[in-house]
Amino acid sequence: MSLLPPQTINHDASSEGLIASVHVDVVKIAPKKTYSMGGHDYEGMDYHGLLVRVRTEDGVEGIGEVFMTPGWYGPDTPLSYIFLLNRVFGAAVIGDSVFNVAKIIHQMDKQWMGNNWSKAALEMALFDAAAKTVGRPLVDLIGGKTRESFPLVGGIGTDSPDNMAMAAQEYVNRGFKTVKLKIGELGQKSMDVERVRTVREEVGSDIIIRVDANGIFDTDVRGAIKLIRQIEPFDLDHIEQPLADWNIEGMARIRDAIDTPLMADESLHTARDALRIIEAGAADVVKLKIAKNGGYQKCQEIIALCKTAGIQVELGNGINTSAASLHELMLACSHPMVHPAGEFPGPDKLISDILLNPMKIVDGEAILPSGPGIGSDLDYDAFRACRIDIDQLMNL
Repeated sequence: MSLLPPQTINHDASSEGLIASVHVDVVKIAPKKTYSMGGHDYEGMDYHGLLVRVRTEDGVEGIGEVFMTPGWYGPDTPLSYIFLLNRVFGAAVIGDSVFNVAKIIHQMDKQWMGNNWSKAALEMALFDAAAKTVGRPLVDLIGGKTRESFPLVGGIGTDSPDNMAMAAQEYVNRGFKTVKLKIGELGQKSMDVERVRTVREEVGSDIIIRVDANGIFDTDVRGAIKLIRQIEPFDLDHIEQPLADWNIEGMARIRDAIDTPLMADESLHTARDALRIIEAGAADVVKLKIAKNGGYQKCQEIIALCKTAGIQVELGNGINTSAASLHELMLACSHPMVHPAGEFPGPDKLISDILLNPMKIVDGEAILPSGPGIGSDLDYDAFRACRIDIDQLMNL
C-alpha cells in the first residue's frame, strides 16, 4: 500500500484511464467541538473517515471518502468496508477504465447487495480520477454546473438552550442563513421547546431554522406530533426524521397531523425506499448523502423520482473532511433540484484536513472549485499524520 503521492502524472485527455491500483485507508481527526445528536453524546470521539485512492496507469489519483457510519445508518461496519474494497470491489476494477463508472457500479451491485458506503467511496474516487484525467472539474462529468457556490447549513448539536443560541448566532455572524438544531436528547425532550424558542429569539425572523430528531421518537407517533406542534410557532423550515428509519407509516401519520414540512433521512437509502416514501405520503423533503445512498449515480436516480413526485431534495453529511464535502458540493452544484442549504461543512468541524486545497467557505457558502476533479489532490503529509493502522479499527 503506497503512502506516497504518484511520482509521475501524465494528464492526457486521450488516455483510457486504466486503473493500476486501489488503496484503502482510515483517517482519524479530532473534532473542534463536542457534538451530540439523536440521544448520543460524542464527547471525546474522533472523526474516522474511510479514504479510497484510485490510481491510473498515467499516475492520476482520484479520491473518495465516507465517514465510518454510526450503526443506525446501515449494516456496514468499518471492517466490512476494508474487506470489500480491498478484496472484492477494488480487486475487480484493476485494469478497467475510470470512465466505466456505470458498468463498475452495476458489477458491484451484482457481486454484493447493499454496502452503499463502500460502493460510494469507490465511485467517488473513480469520478475524481476520470475528471482529473481529462483535466475537467468533476461537476462537468455529472451534468455540468448550475451554480458557482452553494449555501451551507450551520449544524448545532444538542446542548443547553443558551449554548445552542450562542452557536447559532456565531454561524449568523459568519454569513450563514440557515441553522439546523439537533433535538430529542434522551431524557431531556422537555427542553426541546425551550431550545428552539431560545435560538429563534437569538437569530431573529430572517434566519431559516431546521430541526432534526434523528429518529429519537422511534415508534412514538403521538409524542412526536405533540412536540412538533409545540415548536411549530417558531417558523421552522422542516422537521427531520422524528421516527425510526423503518417507520414509514408512522412518518405518514405525522405528516398528516402537522403543518411544517417533514423530512426523511435515515428512512431513505435506495430508490426503492424513495418509492415507498412517495407512495405512503411520508415526507415533503428528503435528505440524500452520497455515502448513504450509494454514490452519485444512485443519488441522481432518487433525485429523478423525487422531481416527478414533487418532493424537495436536500443534500449533505454532518461531518467529513474536505474530500467528501467537495464531492457533495459537486452533486449539489450539478442539479437544480438540490435545494439549499447543504450540510457538508468540510474543514469547518475538524481540527485539520487532508487536502492541499480544502473546501472554501465564504459568507456561509461553499465555493465550487474550478480545478480538475474535486479541485484538489491529497496533502500526503497531512494524510500520513492522521492515518491509522487497520488493526486500530477494532478499538473504534
